[in-house]
Amino acid sequence: MTWIEISIVSSAVAFIVLVGFAIRMLIAIVQILGKLGDTAAQAKKNIAETAEQAEQLMTKVGLLTEEVHMQILTLEPSIQSVEKAGAAIGDVASALRKASRVMNESIQGAEKVVHTHQKRIQDAMEWATTGFELWQRWQAYRNAKSDN
Repeated sequence: MTWIEISIVSSAVAFIVLVGFAIRMLIAIVQILGKLGDTAAQAKKNIAETAEQAEQLMTKVGLLTEEVHMQILTLEPSIQSVEKAGAAIGDVASALRKASRVMNESIQGAEKVVHTHQKRIQDAMEWATTGFELWQRWQAYRNAKSDN
């Protein structure tokens, strides 16, 4: 064998090793993408469950707030009569009204925060679903191409 023949054989062997490495790399990528798709589906399920639980919690908080508000409204006449009894008791009633208003505003703020994050969660899930669908389409195209 001459040096040229040895070089050609060496180049062919190197090319075959490179192709083998590329095929193993593609197989690994396909497996990773499959696992990523499964993980995205599980995350979507978990986020949906969490959002549902948060919504139920906010509903309960809203009902509790309404109940507290009704109780405060029921106590309002008594508080007004106590205000008439003395200035110190009037200060206490004022503080109770302020605390009720702050609590109502805090709960309303919490409801707004939950609704804001719920939209972000939905957006993230839509992006994950779109990515997973693109991956599935690519797989179908690749399979169709390999069948031909």
